[in-house]
Amino acid sequence: MSNLSKNIKLEGDKTIWTLVFLLLIISVLVVYSVEGLSSTKSHFRNILIGLITMYAVHKLKFKYFSKLSVVGIIISIFLLIFVYFIGMEINGAKRWISIGSLSFQPSDFAKIAILVFMSRQISKYRDYINNWKDFCWYLFLPLVVTCALILPSNFSTATLVFINGFMLMMFARVKLKFLLSIVMIAVLGSSIVYFAGKYISPFQDLMPRSITWVNRIDAFISPTDDYIIDEGHQLNESKIAIRNGGILGKGPGKGIQRHFLYAGSSDFVYAITVEQYGILIGGFFPIFLYLLFFYRSIIISQKTKSVFGSLMVASLSFALLLQAVINMGVNVGLFPVTGQTLPLISKGGTSIIFTSVAIGIILSVSRDSNDREYEKA
Repeated sequence: MSNLSKNIKLEGDKTIWTLVFLLLIISVLVVYSVEGLSSTKSHFRNILIGLITMYAVHKLKFKYFSKLSVVGIIISIFLLIFVYFIGMEINGAKRWISIGSLSFQPSDFAKIAILVFMSRQISKYRDYINNWKDFCWYLFLPLVVTCALILPSNFSTATLVFINGFMLMMFARVKLKFLLSIVMIAVLGSSIVYFAGKYISPFQDLMPRSITWVNRIDAFISPTDDYIIDEGHQLNESKIAIRNGGILGKGPGKGIQRHFLYAGSSDFVYAITVEQYGILIGGFFPIFLYLLFFYRSIIISQKTKSVFGSLMVASLSFALLLQAVINMGVNVGLFPVTGQTLPLISKGGTSIIFTSVAIGIILSVSRDSNDREYEKA
């Protein structure tokens, strides 16, 4: 046992490692209080797999993620197409691929692959993306294709991936006129999808989920009786949990809203955390951890001499922070229900594993931040 502990050495930014363990401790405590010991055992197993994955990834030199991203983006596009033919349909959406006892969403893999691939493209072709044609071919087209393939089954994830890609281009200081063009294209595209999903029957037949998106947006803005009974009911229960928690909380395992909130250990885990541990600890402490994680990541990004490594860290850390903000925003009623998990806290095997991959990449860059071998090559 002592020899094993000597061989296992956690490298990279120690603060990020500490934040990871703190978030996972919160996760175990909340999942146990919501679902009991049996579910917590499987959740703990997923956490262990995630940590092993994170450890393995952070041991790789980050320069290798460049070539891996090319393979990754090809695989992710194949899987995103493949899921429409053999994917498991849940609530009218084919998002999951099941292989034996293993199930995962290809979009989770694509979220990481596209950011690493775009980081590679920018660092490798930064002298060739000064004109619109090359910019579209090397950078914008892969992002649009990925988002377009995710869109039919998961509007919120496609939107987040697009925002993450856009922010990556901002980090890379892509020309302002290109960024403004992307914003206009995004606004126009979103408007077309919204109005087509609301008024055009052939589009509704082609993309049945578009009706759900439109209804969620409309109902969130102007709640109807059906919305209050269905998803609005969950938002109401979430707000009750937060109100019940107050400043200090009901105490570990003493919250009552876990009996009424659907997905209390995943989509609405933040509300359950606040109910049990209060706004001071359950509410602000996770926010502090996520912000500190992003702050440390940005420091790593700025200190990293490799353009590729720097962009990977900045984009992946922003993606995790944005996902956390969206989840917590849904829980307090700022956004419509999206189904986005709270990174490292929500229960979910594939969510934890792919989040661990992203953090492993960040840790890999922090470990070898002075390595410029990729750029020299």
